[in-house]
Amino acid sequence: MSEKNGNKTNSQLIRIEAFIREEKQDEVLAALNKLGIPATFYESKGIGKGEKYQIRYGRHGDILTMPYSNRRTVETIVTEDKVEEVVSIMKDSAKIDKTGGAGGIIVISKVDEIISI
Repeated sequence: MSEKNGNKTNSQLIRIEAFIREEKQDEVLAALNKLGIPATFYESKGIGKGEKYQIRYGRHGDILTMPYSNRRTVETIVTEDKVEEVVSIMKDSAKIDKTGGAGGIIVISKVDEIISI
């Protein structure tokens, strides 16, 4: 792994991206904060599984169900040695019930290069 500013490190950097239910954002961010892991988060929409966004309109209170679900995306970049711990924390804090129901998905990918601007 190399950075354009001249610093090199022997440890591979890994990007972890979690697509979670919007109501779980604060729990996931708080769990990462306890570990001292910085993260970026933003609003996203998905057309996969999950409760769809609804809009009430008109005089009769008609409901329009949108084809997407509101989600939050939480991203962080960590060294290889932190991946299991971060993924475990994200999974635990994003699950929707005590039986381990899914609260989203996590994508893990290698970071080839980081360029500071």
